Amino acid sequence: MDQRWRPTVNEREFIEQALQSDLRVDGRRPFDFRKLTISFGREDGSAEVLLGETCVMGYVTAQLVPPYKDRPNEGTLAIFTEFSPMADPAFEPGRPGEAAIELGRVIDRGLRESRAVDMESLCVVAGKHVWAVRVDLHILDNGGNLTDAANIAALAALSTFRRPECTVGGDDGQQVTVHDPEVMDPLPLTIHHLPIAVTFAYFGDGNIMVYFKT
Repeated sequence: MDQRWRPTVNEREFIEQALQSDLRVDGRRPFDFRKLTISFGREDGSAEVLLGETCVMGYVTAQLVPPYKDRPNEGTLAIFTEFSPMADPAFEPGRPGEAAIELGRVIDRGLRESRAVDMESLCVVAGKHVWAVRVDLHILDNGGNLTDAANIAALAALSTFRRPECTVGGDDGQQVTVHDPEVMDPLPLTIHHLPIAVTFAYFGDGNIMVYFKT
C-alpha cells in the first residue's frame, strides 16, 4: 500500500484531537458524506462515479462462453481493475499491482457472495452456453476511498447494461443465434439488490468511529 497514507506520530495526534472535537481535517464531521455524482455514458453499461475527489469509470461487457462444470446452469461475473499512473503517481504502469488486485477481489466478493446478480438468468443452454459478464473499473483520479467509489461504479454500470437477445434452435435445439440490437431489443441483467460498500475506521482507543463513505 501507499506509504503516504501512513501518518506521522504528530499527524496522528492532531487527527485524533480533531476527531474528539467532531471535526475532520477537511472540515467534515465524522459521519458527514462526501459528495457523490454518478454520470451515465451514451453506451449501455457505462458509468462514471465521482466520490469526493475520487473518480472511477465502470464499463460492462459480456460474451457467450461454456459454463463451469460444477455450475452448468449459471453464467459468470468477473471484476477487473486498472490503476493509471495519471490517477495517482503511486500507481505503477504495466501489470496490475497488489492494490489493484485486492480492490478487484473486494468488489467481486461483495457482488458474488451477496448474489446481487442472478447468475442463472445468464444461462442460454445448460452445460453449453452462458453469458460471461465482465466489469472493468478504471481509476481515473485517486482521492481516497477507492473501495466505495469502485463499488458504486460497478453497480451503476451493471444496472444500465443490456446484453444481446439470443434464441436457441437447430436440429439439436442447442444452436444459439445472437441478435443485433436493431433486430431484437437487448435485455437488462436481473439484479436482485444493490450491495453498497461502506468503509469506516476506528481511532483513539476504539471509541471514535469515522465513515469514509461519500
